[in-house]
Amino acid sequence: MSVLRRRIISGVAYGLISLAAVYLGGGPFFGAVLAMSLLAGREYQRMIAHGGFRPLPVLQYGLTAFLVLGAALLTSDQVLGGLVLILVSSLAWQLIRTVGSEQPFLDWTLSLSGSLYLGCLSGYFVKLRGLPGGLNWMILALAASWSCDSFAYTFGKLWGRRTFFPSVSPRKTWEGALAGWLGATVLVALTGRVLGLPLPWSLGLGFATSLAAISGDLVESMIKRQMGVKDSGGLVPGHGGVLDRVDSLLFVVVVAYFYVALVPGV
Repeated sequence: MSVLRRRIISGVAYGLISLAAVYLGGGPFFGAVLAMSLLAGREYQRMIAHGGFRPLPVLQYGLTAFLVLGAALLTSDQVLGGLVLILVSSLAWQLIRTVGSEQPFLDWTLSLSGSLYLGCLSGYFVKLRGLPGGLNWMILALAASWSCDSFAYTFGKLWGRRTFFPSVSPRKTWEGALAGWLGATVLVALTGRVLGLPLPWSLGLGFATSLAAISGDLVESMIKRQMGVKDSGGLVPGHGGVLDRVDSLLFVVVVAYFYVALVPGV
């Protein structure tokens, strides 16, 4: 089977599963978000291990799950209190683990930052879906992320010439990035109109979320380049790992949540 065919089949399967979880909401959606964040965390651990560091699986999984759970069930004060306890206890445990490790604090810092990156941002899937009209907001977020990735990949492959952030991702081009930004902005605006939203409001959402999608993709590329890996994993044939599929969306849901919550007009 060709790479393109595998990419299309796995992309369609991933899209259908995602849409089903978004549509169902509630427990199934929360379970899907939690599973996604933990699988992405597993890939993150493998990447930092490839970079020569010793990941802390208990901290990675525990803190990530706590932050996703906190987004659904806990107050901000409860999340902050739990975070402080996890920081103190994990640092104390890492002090015990220093034997045999040349860089214990860096190991702890990378595991902590990965947990915050995946746990905090994944929590906004739950927050966005939980807003009034959350189904529509999640559809728009998916449209922004998927269309930005698709337009950028296609146009960059066909017409990309000038490199975009070569120190982070040498294969990305300005032509692809511009096509992804414009294509996602227009698609989100049109989707918003279909859902009954004002055009200026939808255009603003498309503009903001498409920039977020590009940023999220570049952030993961930065991590992979520093750790010396091409893909975060191989769970999604033709696309790489789970983190490769949700890197843009992690940023998009945060921007979409605050846009919906703070910008008047709907």
